[in-house]
Amino acid sequence: MTTRALFLLFLLISLSISPSFSDNQKPLRITIHPTIINQNVVGSSTTIISSKTIKENSYMPLGKLLSKFSGINFENLYSDVDVKSSVRMRGFGEQATRNILVLVNGIRISDMTIAGANLSRIPLENIHKIEIIKGGSASVLFGDGAVGGAVNIITKDPLYLEDSFNVKTSFKSFNTKKQTISSTKKAKDFVVDFSLTDLSTDGYRDNSDYDYSSLSFDITNFKDDNSRLFAGFKFSDEQTRLPGSILLTDFYNKPKYTRFPSDFGNEKVMSFNFGTELKLNNNRKLSSNIKMDKKDQFSSLLSGGILYKSDTTLNTIHLNSKFNDKLQLLNNNITTKFGLDLFDSYYKVDANNWNYVQYINKANQTIIEPSLILNMEDKKINGLNYEIGFRSHHYSIDVDNLLSSRVNVLSNKEDKFAWSFGTDYNLKKDSKVFGHVSRSYRSPRLDEIISVGPSASVNDLKHQFSHDLEFGYEYNAINEAYKVSVFRSLIKNQIFYNPTTFANENYDPSIHEGVELEYGRDLTKQLKFTSNSTYMHSYVTKGTFKGNQTPYVPNWRANLSFLYDFNKKTTGSLAYKYFGKTRSGNDDSYILPKSKSYQLTDLNLSYNFKNFTLNTYVNNILNEKYYTNLIKGAAGAYVYPQAGRTFGLELEAKF
Repeated sequence: MTTRALFLLFLLISLSISPSFSDNQKPLRITIHPTIINQNVVGSSTTIISSKTIKENSYMPLGKLLSKFSGINFENLYSDVDVKSSVRMRGFGEQATRNILVLVNGIRISDMTIAGANLSRIPLENIHKIEIIKGGSASVLFGDGAVGGAVNIITKDPLYLEDSFNVKTSFKSFNTKKQTISSTKKAKDFVVDFSLTDLSTDGYRDNSDYDYSSLSFDITNFKDDNSRLFAGFKFSDEQTRLPGSILLTDFYNKPKYTRFPSDFGNEKVMSFNFGTELKLNNNRKLSSNIKMDKKDQFSSLLSGGILYKSDTTLNTIHLNSKFNDKLQLLNNNITTKFGLDLFDSYYKVDANNWNYVQYINKANQTIIEPSLILNMEDKKINGLNYEIGFRSHHYSIDVDNLLSSRVNVLSNKEDKFAWSFGTDYNLKKDSKVFGHVSRSYRSPRLDEIISVGPSASVNDLKHQFSHDLEFGYEYNAINEAYKVSVFRSLIKNQIFYNPTTFANENYDPSIHEGVELEYGRDLTKQLKFTSNSTYMHSYVTKGTFKGNQTPYVPNWRANLSFLYDFNKKTTGSLAYKYFGKTRSGNDDSYILPKSKSYQLTDLNLSYNFKNFTLNTYVNNILNEKYYTNLIKGAAGAYVYPQAGRTFGLELEAKF
């Protein structure tokens, strides 16, 4: 891999700048970027995953951590690895990558294609907090592609980090090995961060090898505690074998089998970002960030004797600016948040279709989104808060076919908008009721317009939009907490892939509705219990497919976990997951029965000694045989087999 040769050099550099080992080092102080956390989103069901919880689960992939929380399912096709994955919530299954937005410090890592955000690029040890905002309010906060909600990952603030040198290595089933080296160094008003990651696995199945390496470098210059300039560079190189789905009959007889022993994909991503945060006075703050991404992908698939190759390039520039101000109006405290997001993307695909006819298409897409959010505390009614938000969406795209004399095969411009109104009322110190109504949207993804599949067609799609309603009750005490929320979304022009026409189309209106329940309690000083469950009904309401449920979305799913502190150095946890039956994909006529439900139980033991942490764990203790992504194909039912019982060992050293 590209960065492996850099490990030795990086190790020598890091050792030269890292401090000597000491039992008396100052404790690590960590805070968050004050302009990008949205903990006080009014009226929405918001979950904050704390730094303590992240540390307790540092041995697991980020996606698996997210799936422990209510209403969220993390779907991946590789055992215990975040690659080829999607974060699913609020009734979105196969379409989740287009409707659930993933961000780091308020800047999206979900790009303008249908590919899911690669969570492997975000080391868990660099994360301070994670905010999960469900429902259409996320569209106003973050823009296009957040119809079902958003996951905003907040990294550790370099202002509060101490000089450090960290090494983490892990060994798991299927010859899975991961090494991470990171270092932080302060010099006067500057903080420099390095990070190197290398991950490789043979995978559970044949032809499911995966190799990933990444390098990141960040530098921050502080003018004072509230103002800074920063810049960063990241590079990742990913090589993925593509085993594909197998017949359901093969799952029971030979689950490791692959129908595609030679298929593979490569992806290289290079990213630069520059930004500033300025405190103008006690009430006003301005932040700006410009991020430039270059992603190159290549895939090779052999099917029916035809070698299908696809070479794609995606270049994106994202400008994000925010201005926060606090003022008083009619004796009410008002916080105003004005934002501007600008995206400019260039996408090119050079491929051949199943008839072995080459095609080269390109697209230029521009999106401009100004937004305004007002947060008000009602002085007449103590404990009552309001939030009103609006975001405007200006979209234009031009698509060219480079193999014909035609230009502007498609040229389209549209203006859309999102809005939200939320309120909550504090019944007393530790409980509140909340609710919101909202409108959200999403524009067609670039590779929904330009096909990289069996045809070289260009699809002129309408924008998708939805209306969202939610209300709930939340209680938070020192030793006990629970929350219930009820929600309903009406989605129009939902964009789906039609397997009959081999094209993306706007489907009939659909409803996503459900209930989420959460409960947690400290049973003793040492034993903590948390649980959540979700009921979801997601279905088409009109037209030819009226009554059809959304593929890959179960009616029921639930999580239970126990965390036990044996002593100050040793903790153990037991986690249980239930995932209900789901409707298959590509099966509008309901030919296939639903997929079977499955239950998973995981066990972890963590031991801390001085500057070292040792994690050992067993996933799927009962060796449950299960599959995901049931789909109808020409020969019947196809599935993705998942691994049975797996083991892992991880050692982390901090100096």
